[in-house]
Amino acid sequence: MNKTIKYTLQFILLILIQVFVLNNINLFGYLNPYLYILFLIIYHFNNNQSETIFLGFLLGFSLDLISQSSGAHTIACLTIGFLRPYFAIFSFRLKLSELPENLISKEARTLNKIGFLFLMIFVHHFILFFIIFLDPKSIFLILKNTFFTTVFSIIVIWPILILLETKND
Repeated sequence: MNKTIKYTLQFILLILIQVFVLNNINLFGYLNPYLYILFLIIYHFNNNQSETIFLGFLLGFSLDLISQSSGAHTIACLTIGFLRPYFAIFSFRLKLSELPENLISKEARTLNKIGFLFLMIFVHHFILFFIIFLDPKSIFLILKNTFFTTVFSIIVIWPILILLETKND
């Protein structure tokens, strides 16, 4: 399948799953997994950071538009779209030019993938909750929501990454 069609379908599917299924899950009254950022995690590395930033904007803006939120998803996705190569360099201990096009390949070590996944999700969630609460006095609430939602999101995303990894072989 053409890469453009594949990524377009993933983009649309992840937004629809997030809006119509996962946004209705509130574990313990506040935990909500954010699967849509999986798109920015699995999107290929092609040394075109402006493309990734634009797709991050489009992803966040689409979610904000559909769910009528205040732009928090847009800002969080823009930020991780920008920071994504730096998180990959840090997690995989490689230069940008040495990063594989697909970070979920079997060649990448599991610990490196988990580190990359954690950084992407934690930073996204921290920015998201900081903007939602928009009150530095609520820092403990922001950190609590960030930590537990990050763990919940990783529990949801990790099996999907494993399935995608085996499918790509």
